[in-house]
Parts: sequence; C-alpha cells; structure tokens
Amino acid sequence: MANFKTHFTVGVTSSAVISSVLLSMKVLAPSEAIVAFVLGTLGSFLPDIDADNSKSIEIAFSVISLLVTIMFVFANVEVYSIAELLIMAAVIFLTIRFGFIDIFKKISRHRGMFHSVPVAFIWGLAVTVLIYHLFSVSALVAWIYGLMMSLGYLIHLLLDEIYSVDLENRKVKKSSGTALKLYGDNKIQNIAIYAALFVLLLMVPDCSELKEKLFSFDAWLKFKASLLPQDGVWFVH
Repeated sequence: MANFKTHFTVGVTSSAVISSVLLSMKVLAPSEAIVAFVLGTLGSFLPDIDADNSKSIEIAFSVISLLVTIMFVFANVEVYSIAELLIMAAVIFLTIRFGFIDIFKKISRHRGMFHSVPVAFIWGLAVTVLIYHLFSVSALVAWIYGLMMSLGYLIHLLLDEIYSVDLENRKVKKSSGTALKLYGDNKIQNIAIYAALFVLLLMVPDCSELKEKLFSFDAWLKFKASLLPQDGVWFVH
C-alpha cells in the first residue's frame, strides 16, 4: 500500500486542481472552493483512519471536528450569542475529536469493508445529504462537496492498488485486491453497507443543476474557455 506521504501529496494535489477548475469555471465561489479542497483532501485520508496507529486517523478526526464545528457556527451565528456559540462549538469539537475516535478504533478493522468502493460512495452521499439538509447549502454545492469526498477516497484506494503491484520483480503483492473491493467476507456487513447506500440515495437532493453545471455541453465550453488565456497573452493581463 502507498505510504502516508504519497497519499498526502496526491490527495492535496488532485483536490487543489479540481477545486481550482471549479472556481475558474465559476461553479464555486472562493469560500466554497476552499471547503471542496479540504473535503477532497480529507477523503484521501479517510480509508486509513481504521488503522489504530495511523497518522491519518489523527488528521482526519481533527479536520472532521473542525469542519463540523465551523459549519455549525456559520449556520447558527444569527441564532445564538457569541458565548453560547463558543461553548457549543467547543463541545462539538471535543466530542468528535476525542470521543468518536476511540469508538471508531474499537469497531473498525484495518483493510476491512471500510477500505472499499461502496464505503467511498457512502461518505460522499452522507456529506451531500448532511450538508444540504443541516446547513442550508444549495443542492449543487452539496453534491460537489460529496463528490470531492468520494473522489479523494477513491484516489486513496486506487493508489493502494497501484502499490500492490511490484513492477521490478513483476509480481503482485498479497495486498492486491484489498482496496478496490465491492464486498467483503461478512454477509451481514455487506448487506448493511448497501442498505445504507440505498437509504442515502433516497435522501439526496436533486442533481439536475449538477448535471447542467458539470456534465453538459455548456459546462465543457466554460471549461475550455477557462483552460487557456482568452486573449492569447500569458501571465501579463
């Protein structure tokens, strides 16, 4: 499997490129592009947070705690006083950062179904549903946030599969096939995971705007227009 440095470098780079493209196409505002970048980077760490001694678990839970806390504050800034927001923000951050991490370590097994393709989509759909329903974010932005999470997750799995092939000795390591898997050995766990996918799909917002902004001919024209300088002059504008 790929090491932490490789996952970090590829995760950050790919998330930065994609969020920058979406910003250039004016699909996302600057603040939204930053959140998309963070979620994509976070997704690239998530598959390894089931390893008890992994750096990823510390980083992932810190980022998740911070993101949830910040979004809670932004969503409730006009509802509560500063003192109330500070107290609730501290409780939310500490609970997720130090409470959930121990629970997660006890119930997870490294390279189990947490390290699989369907779970990558579960994370993305969960982010889409939660952000859309809890934080009053538009369907388009919620979908992009979810896609960034899933994409980062899948990039991590793909890297692990690539590193399971020893090109020098022309052999496949024992870890091959343990990352990009669709199901595991536990039938009950498999059923639960795909049931969760089905339930989340019933809860997601409408995706018509996402299709229009990212997967239409007009979207391609916007991408093409933002790819190179329109006036033909480089770096001097």
